[in-house]
Amino acid sequence: MNIKTRGVPLQLLGLEALMRRVVNPNEMVEADLKKWKSGYSGERSLDYYLNQLDDLLILHDLRLSTDSYTYFQLDTLLLSKYGLVILEVKNYQGRITFNDENHQVLRTFHQVEERIPNPLLQASRQKIELEQFLIRQGWPTLPISYFVVYSSPQTILDTSSHKVIHAEALPSKLSQYVQSARKECLTTNQMNQLAKGLKQSHQTPQLKLLQKYNINPAAIRPGVHCPKCNKLKMAREPRYRKWTCSHCAHQSNSAHIPTLQDYALLFGPTITNEQARFFLNIKSPSATKYHLNQLNLHTTGKNRGHVYHIPLPFTLLD
Repeated sequence: MNIKTRGVPLQLLGLEALMRRVVNPNEMVEADLKKWKSGYSGERSLDYYLNQLDDLLILHDLRLSTDSYTYFQLDTLLLSKYGLVILEVKNYQGRITFNDENHQVLRTFHQVEERIPNPLLQASRQKIELEQFLIRQGWPTLPISYFVVYSSPQTILDTSSHKVIHAEALPSKLSQYVQSARKECLTTNQMNQLAKGLKQSHQTPQLKLLQKYNINPAAIRPGVHCPKCNKLKMAREPRYRKWTCSHCAHQSNSAHIPTLQDYALLFGPTITNEQARFFLNIKSPSATKYHLNQLNLHTTGKNRGHVYHIPLPFTLLD
């Protein structure tokens, strides 16, 4: 059962917003966007195999705090009566070679060999961090295992580790894990309680993409982007309160919502009426107030300090 579903990562949404709006995107933004798209695609392909599993609680994309005010991320966490299983998902293609002696991992693709981070070491660190997190939350020491799962069927794995598998092997691996478990350590109620606590402890990341890529805020283009052609060409028709794209003539009642999400992803989750007027290209303060109030957003402050809080993600399709 999915307790925390897999959504589009905010980093991916933010990079898409950045590519859509920055005047001259640099190569690092494009490369990172490609990596996030590939990673998300790989994680989604894993869902087919996870849906074959019974008696498990599943949490995706968990970001939890450590005791040193930093964070660790889990692609997928499985809860069973016999313990917890971390899944570190990778979507590389080519041949992946694990060297057990020096813990080095090499990827060979299109006759080019490169060293890549060792996902076994990464998953091992995640296990330690999760153990410490659960202890701080008052839980006893629980059995925690992990697997590195390669989602692409084209990947060739060269490894002796039983913890490195293809996605298609996941159901049988987890079945073996359950069969080898010595005893149950969690009741159904405890599983539900733990899953609820983990979900509540999830911390939404603060992106700060402009700072990361050293982009001047003035280089971000305002305007409502068309949900059909993705151009920043939509204008508001005051009489009908609709948006019309001057590029493809598509009309929308809600195109301002993903545009407000772009703002939140790039500048932060709060916006004033004045900031919204500029970013949506609306001249009228009352028209802007109408659109913002229609969204039932949480607000704080009064008068000039009045701000609207934009939840993330916050996309509404026509």
